[in-house]
Amino acid sequence: MPSPLFVTARFAVKPVALEEMRSLLAELSEKTRQEPGCLEYAYYQSLDDPLEFSSFELWQSPECEARHWQTRHLQDALARAAGLLQVEPHIQRYQRLV
Repeated sequence: MPSPLFVTARFAVKPVALEEMRSLLAELSEKTRQEPGCLEYAYYQSLDDPLEFSSFELWQSPECEARHWQTRHLQDALARAAGLLQVEPHIQRYQRLV
């Protein structure tokens, strides 16, 4: 059985896009949590810099996370987010060590 995959993404939004991004992330999270193999999917807003966000995701397997990238709701969200971001998100994937 494949081990679960933990994924993080960090990104910052333009000041004028803050509320639009919050709405987009709420929609994306709701749809993504319904995907097969999604064990956890949430976004967090920094208390130090309200323009900075991080996602924390837990997938049943790397294959489940790979399928997530092909979903219509993620593709739509990425297209909508493109003009709202200050820079491209920094994504990292982890496997549990111990």
